[in-house]
Amino acid sequence: MPNTNQHPNVVGNGSLAQTFVQSMIKTSTDNEYMIGLSYSPEVYPGSSPSVMVPENGTIQVAGSGSANTATIVLRVESHAGTTGDANSDVEFTITMAAAKVDWAAGAASAYTLKDVIDLINDEDAGGTYGKLLQGFTAWILDAPYDLQINAADALATVAESAVTSGGAVSAYTKALSRDVSEHVINTDEKVFYKRIGFPEARDRGLFKFVDLWGSQTGTTSGEITVYKDDIEDFVEPVGTYATDLANHEVLFTLTSTSLSANRGTTPGVAAASGGEPETWQGPVIVAIQASNLTAATVRIAMQAVSF
Repeated sequence: MPNTNQHPNVVGNGSLAQTFVQSMIKTSTDNEYMIGLSYSPEVYPGSSPSVMVPENGTIQVAGSGSANTATIVLRVESHAGTTGDANSDVEFTITMAAAKVDWAAGAASAYTLKDVIDLINDEDAGGTYGKLLQGFTAWILDAPYDLQINAADALATVAESAVTSGGAVSAYTKALSRDVSEHVINTDEKVFYKRIGFPEARDRGLFKFVDLWGSQTGTTSGEITVYKDDIEDFVEPVGTYATDLANHEVLFTLTSTSLSANRGTTPGVAAASGGEPETWQGPVIVAIQASNLTAATVRIAMQAVSF
């Protein structure tokens, strides 16, 4: 349904009393996507269009079962403006490592998910055609900024694929797939993330947290945690789940076995707010964590705050 004034109940463009629900659905084969990515084929200032006219951007990920080995390769396909002949692709390579290393001649290193996003959003990757990098734009999706991206299995292998232009029908490309069943934190903790907000994941607006319900498999010792994940509050992670979580403002916790299977008959999560919805400011992460997490279907109901 289009977001227009003709549809007054559309979330974010009409009735602010509208309740909306986001879902966390994980099966044994589902992966999470950690960033959104778009590419705009623009000739950068000071370049030579007769030599290189950008056409398309692509991304390719080489994952690995070992730490500090995965790579992300962004490519720009171009042609010569005078002849129309195809040029060789320009590559920008980010290698996962124990610390961030800024761009030099089209190569860089990243330790956290924030590092990856910052590097992609840089204006110049160095080298002859380093400014072509500014055609790419990245932002966070379903993962916290402090996710230790250099860890084993933090990235799944993905073949080279085109990055959607920001003005296309499909607004962006989901990238950086993470296999929740393989990637562990603190040696054995599997964590399933969902970034929520009103009306979109990247919003810092206010919303009421109405309810949380659903089902999980293999989480008898697990926990559901809701916490703020604002980039302005970023703290470098150490890789231990409890320690890194303590660096966030925790809004609500619930043992997995206490999760209700159905939506409540009264507004709000009673354990969190005594039966009334709390007002929170995004961005907010919902994290399902357990050493034996295999599947989950969890719903989060929210409502906009109007004044």
